[in-house]
Amino acid sequence: MKLKQHAHAVMVACILAVPLVGCGSGSGDGSGNEVIVEKSVSALVQTATGSALIGAEIGINGQSFTTDASGNAQFKVKLPQSAKTVVVSFKKAGFISQSVEVKVDELAQISANLLPIKQTMTVANIEEAQVIQSAFMNAQISIPANAFVLPNGQPATGAVTVELTPWDIQSSDLNAMPANGVAVDAKGNPATLISAGMLTATFTDSTGQKLQLKTGVSADIQMDLPLNSVNNQAMTVGTSIPMWYFDITKGKWVEEGTPGTVVASPLSATGLAVKATVSHFSTWNWDFKFENPASVNVKCKSASTYVPCHITALVELKDGSGLTKTTSISENGVDIINMPTEGQIHWSAKDTTGTLIGSVTSQLPNDKTVVIDLGIPATSNKVQCVLEDGTAVECSGEFTTKVGTSYQAIEFNAPKEGVRVMSGLKSSNDSLVWSAKTAITLQAGQWVRYVGAAVSNSKADVKITLKDKEIVAAAQGLGFYVQCTSGYDYNTGKLNVSNPLLVGKPCEIEMNVYVDQFNAATHKLYFSVPYGEKKLIHLPNQYAGFAGLDEGMISSLSLKGRMLQGTYCGSNWAEGFKRDALPTLMVALYGGNDPVETDTAFCVEPS
Repeated sequence: MKLKQHAHAVMVACILAVPLVGCGSGSGDGSGNEVIVEKSVSALVQTATGSALIGAEIGINGQSFTTDASGNAQFKVKLPQSAKTVVVSFKKAGFISQSVEVKVDELAQISANLLPIKQTMTVANIEEAQVIQSAFMNAQISIPANAFVLPNGQPATGAVTVELTPWDIQSSDLNAMPANGVAVDAKGNPATLISAGMLTATFTDSTGQKLQLKTGVSADIQMDLPLNSVNNQAMTVGTSIPMWYFDITKGKWVEEGTPGTVVASPLSATGLAVKATVSHFSTWNWDFKFENPASVNVKCKSASTYVPCHITALVELKDGSGLTKTTSISENGVDIINMPTEGQIHWSAKDTTGTLIGSVTSQLPNDKTVVIDLGIPATSNKVQCVLEDGTAVECSGEFTTKVGTSYQAIEFNAPKEGVRVMSGLKSSNDSLVWSAKTAITLQAGQWVRYVGAAVSNSKADVKITLKDKEIVAAAQGLGFYVQCTSGYDYNTGKLNVSNPLLVGKPCEIEMNVYVDQFNAATHKLYFSVPYGEKKLIHLPNQYAGFAGLDEGMISSLSLKGRMLQGTYCGSNWAEGFKRDALPTLMVALYGGNDPVETDTAFCVEPS
């Protein structure tokens, strides 16, 4: 549990001097004579906002353990005596799985924060080229036709469930950053990361099989960049950012592929987005390496005694960017290195039972030693959300209470069975005001969620009835196909897609979505279409249809296409078609020995 931070504050944390990632082998010598030893482990699993996760699965060396109602698990794990490190995994349905590599000598206390999956949708025909648009942070995935295969290598077709989660680097999402940002760069060197954006996507067919991109096939991903500066480095169009994916088998981030790029995005609050081309799907991260010289010593105490605890360390840099780390420490505390020379560190901690809670803020570079006083919780409530018909549902929300002369808020996440929510807030009037909401779901062609509120005292059980329905967005934006050609061949009566210079190459598309009578451009969408092939495009959710047909607010669409660095260019315009029409918008490309008949600004060699 943590106090809600200022809306523009993003936190950054640091590498632990007692690191989460160790060195050496994670297994024995492979012989049947390996000596097996037992290690006692205390684990805590909670949400990104600090609520306990009941029923979370912890996996170590093929053995599985489950957390209790407080998010805790106490167990003994069998390991080869020669093992120096192990990869610990953390899983729960509805949350993004994590793992981390831990030194066996430091296995006595472990912890993890998990982020809920934000959006689940169904794609009717995964074999089609299409753009999959999220309801959050304008995130999108652009895939070519016949891109996915089953685990046995056979082509994937038909309906597929997509779980899509854009991570908000300006929120508590970063508390759940897998492996605390520990990584291996392209040269095999260890690194720690600071994020400019993260996106998790999984694709599952109707039989539960996980799909992946076919070898040699790639997809484009994009999402808003909410900051103009990351790690005190200005973000501008064209800035290159290394790409990293999370390898759950290793418990580390791995640098891979072509770096991502900052691009213009009119819908983003900063006017910027991050974009990249990826060869497979997991959690992808636009990240810079984080290297700084300062250090801080931290301990936890209860009353006058130092105690073991699970901590989250967040540091706010001057530019508002950052990352977060969580770990478990002994009663002796730990030196945290790789800290920035200036900034604020926001610390929160729980004891090993998950019931004692404390928080404190320190300043850099002045505070070299930090003691987090866990004290005794002032509030303790069993919280559960139900729909109006009494059905229990997962939910997230916050409670507020008056502390002194101001109101303070604490966030929570609750599974269907409910969760124990505790804090150190000492209310002035013993009254807590609760608000909660479900995740968005697709119902009758709309993305909706249910919201509700309740009031309780500081110790009572709370049941929040979510009876009010909020429409978040249309199921998807207007859909249509796009195809690049060389024009209409009047001799054959067919489209000409036989230009040998263009066959098999990508056609780059810039699309403008216009609204109102003045045709002011409000959204740009960039994607590529293989020459001659049709690709299904879905606009962002807010663009449901054309105003002239009473189906939305679009007045018109314009498309510009180019190939071979602008040697061939073309354009098209659409002013209205029904939502269910799914027409094909052609972009006829001219060039080579012919004059280019389109806006030349898009037909220059890309920078």
